[in-house]
Amino acid sequence: MEAKKNALPNAGFKKKKPTARKSIEKKPQKLTERDLKNLMGINRPTYKRGRGGAFRQK
Repeated sequence: MEAKKNALPNAGFKKKKPTARKSIEKKPQKLTERDLKNLMGINRPTYKRGRGGAFRQK
């Protein structure tokens, strides 16, 4: 007796074809000058050591 070649693999199911994916182009994000300064941390409070070693806002 000869064994069937396709007895178990893909038991009657069709293979899915790879779908073509559309390339999505990302738009460059435009940041304002205020946003850039905020990201860089320019407007953050600065601290300095005072008498007794405690931090004080400058």
